[in-house]
Order: sequence, then C-alpha cells, then structure tokens
Amino acid sequence: MLAFVGSFLLASYFSDHGISLHAQLNKTIHWVESLFADVPELKKPPANTRQAVAKAKPKKQYQHVEVGNARACKDTSLGEVKYKKVGEVYTWVDERGIANFSSTQPKNGEFRVLNYAGEKVFDYFSLDLNAESLPYDFNQKLTLKLNKLFEIYGQLLDRSSLKKVDINLRIYASKITFNQIKAKNNMPVSDNTPGFYSHATNQAHLLLTNHAATMRIATHEATHAINRGIIGYSPKWLNEGLAEYSEYIEVDGQNGRVYPNKNWTNNNHMSKQLLPLNKLLTATNGDWNSELRSRLYATSWAFIYFMMDNQQRKGMLAKVIKYEQQNLCDVTGIKQVENIIGLPIKGLQRQFNHWTNLRLRAQTI
Repeated sequence: MLAFVGSFLLASYFSDHGISLHAQLNKTIHWVESLFADVPELKKPPANTRQAVAKAKPKKQYQHVEVGNARACKDTSLGEVKYKKVGEVYTWVDERGIANFSSTQPKNGEFRVLNYAGEKVFDYFSLDLNAESLPYDFNQKLTLKLNKLFEIYGQLLDRSSLKKVDINLRIYASKITFNQIKAKNNMPVSDNTPGFYSHATNQAHLLLTNHAATMRIATHEATHAINRGIIGYSPKWLNEGLAEYSEYIEVDGQNGRVYPNKNWTNNNHMSKQLLPLNKLLTATNGDWNSELRSRLYATSWAFIYFMMDNQQRKGMLAKVIKYEQQNLCDVTGIKQVENIIGLPIKGLQRQFNHWTNLRLRAQTI
C-alpha cells in the first residue's frame, strides 16, 4: 500500500508542477499499480465449486461515458470531402517519451514518415492519435477501420452529405494518469470506465487495456466524433447505435465486414434482453443513466444492425440520418421517425422481433 500511495503522490507532484514524466517512470508506475489494482479484500477464498466460480465471475457490462453532452448546434466538420494521397503517416516521440502518430505533420521536432502502399482515396478525416505502449501499426489498423466506417456512411448518404472530420484520441497506459484526466472532466475516479468522449474538446480519452479491446473502444469513440461532424446533435439511440455497430468492423485487404457485437450476442444470437423500440426511441437522458443503460446500449446496437441488414431498411435509416442533418441542433422524435420511414413503429417492431430470434450474420461493407 505504501508503494501505491508513493507512486500516486509522485505522479500528482509532477502533474501539479507541469513536469512531464519520462516514459520509463510511467512504466514503473504502471507496474506498481498492477500489483494492487485487483487485490481483493482479505477474506477466506470461496470453495472451488461451480457455484462459487459463477458468483466470482464479473458481470459483462458496457462501460462508456460522454462528457458535456451539449447540443452541437454548429458545423464542427473540416469541410467537404476531397481526394488525398494515401500512405503518409507521421510519427514522433515527444518530450515524455510517448509515441505519436498523425496524418498531419508536426510543427516542431523530429519525425519519421511511415509509407503504406495504396490507391488514391477520399480524405475522410484527420486522425490525431497520442498513445502509450501501442504497437507501431495500431494507427494504420485504426485508420483502415475508420475508412471502412466512412464507406458505410457513404452507402447511406451521397458524397455531398459527407464531411471531413477531426478525430482526436488520447490513450493512456497509466491508470493514475487516466484518473487525473477523468477528474479534470468532473468524472468519478472510482468507477471502471475505460473510455470517454468530451463534446467540449472533441477529444476521446481511453485507458489502455489490451490491444484488441483498446481498438474497439477507439473505434467507438472515433464514431462519436464522426457523428458530431457529419450529423450534428443526434438522438442517443442513433449516436450510440452507430458507435456500437462500428466496434466490430474488420478489414481484410480491400474487403470489409461488420460482425455482431459480442457485448450483446453469444454465438451470433442475441444474449441481452432488448427493450421495445418505442421505449428506445423515447428514452430520456435519465433513462440512459439508470438501470436501463445496458439494455439501451444493446437495443441501440441491435436496431442499427437490424436496419443495416436489409436494403429496404437501410434506405429507411438513411432517410433518418439525412433528416437529422438538416438541423444540427434538433433531434428526431418517434413520430417524426414514423413519418420519415413511412411505417408505424408497431409494424417495424414485428419485423424486429422476428429478426432478433434469428442467427445473426456478418454484413459485407
């Protein structure tokens, strides 16, 4: 315990005095934290029975937070989408020893250019990734996934409706540093939230867990920035549903596929009890912060996956998004959704109920 307190006070001292910690010291603190992070209370260990194992197994839950969810009533995009030359990613190590990757050349210091072969593509976004302890190709893989995500938006919207988006991701290897960032954003440091998106700064902050999980969370948070730039302020079911949908995009060469989200499915079947669509489409912020939170996330994902699984329903979803784009501040209510798609929610609910009982299949982008 003394070692943990000492590491925390040391990190706080450097942070308060504006002094950057060297990467090696960050690693040392991260190691010390790992000694104490998961230490249980000193109780008699449970008997090695099936019942005890089931009780000890943590409940699966989605942990994600949006900070300062104020209405974005202005265009936050970087303008129209144009072509760009593929292959230039700038990388450098800053004064703290942290590796940075960006599609924008740094203004100061030394840097290297990582070239990846490819064809001329649309310049969908500017990605600023500040990360600790990640493999060098993390940026490349994330960029490929986000390009595929934009292709999905391209299937729903015409090119004139697409806009270039600024995506800023900060990934931390130290839980102490991450908790300090949470505190600055008025978030309790006692929870286990591994990532959050700030509307005020258009930045996502993530705690490094394992590379696969971090990639999924990074894609989720980047989708919020994309939605903000392309759609504006939008219903939470649409914003979170698209973000949940994006997590399991997989890219193989020029091909892309979207797989069922494993948070809410088991062996490609729904494993979470879903809410009725009328409850989803009328949920308040209070509902999203209540015990319904997990089911709202699951239903949002399932609804988007359902709409994207059929060409006719995909057209309905596109109409809703285009309607949302007309006013960057207002959100579409349930009655407006019915008018836009030309189908009562009760009728769509019957289709949705049938679909949720089927074995879910991967979707080709």
